[in-house]
Amino acid sequence: MQLSALTSLAELRLLVGFLGEKDQFAWWKSSFFGPGCNAFLAPVFPRTQLLAQYAGLSRAAALLHDDHIGVGDVCHLFRLPEDLEQVVHRLVVEPSIRETLTGSVKNREVALASLREMAVPTKEAPDGAVRAGSLTDVRGSSAWRTVAAHYLQAFDRGVQAYPFFSDQQ
Repeated sequence: MQLSALTSLAELRLLVGFLGEKDQFAWWKSSFFGPGCNAFLAPVFPRTQLLAQYAGLSRAAALLHDDHIGVGDVCHLFRLPEDLEQVVHRLVVEPSIRETLTGSVKNREVALASLREMAVPTKEAPDGAVRAGSLTDVRGSSAWRTVAAHYLQAFDRGVQAYPFFSDQQ
């Protein structure tokens, strides 16, 4: 994947993670971007606060996704192949990318607008777990734009969606 596609993947993860938190759509109970979070995290993680928030919400989201999808021969936004996980992790601490990421999660409306820009028009996605493609599609940027559409539709419709990649039909 190209750097721009990897940056978009990191941003997609942050957007969905932020929107899924209890202060937005409450898919999971975490609140790493909640009102009191800065006061708690800033002294402990002065240079890596965004990374701490990102890791925390990613873990909370991964647990819920795993409950609905399962683990094994599947990937999803919050459980990527290890090499992609490492690249995305490095991007989150990159100062120029960090500014873009923090700007996209200022509030719910900004995050939804950013997600809308990423999403490709698609037919209505089903609720719950939905196969977004095969495991080889994980490395293509167009597949992630479809995943963004699934999440956007779920947030817009007030339901939960868990897009995943698997070679099993």
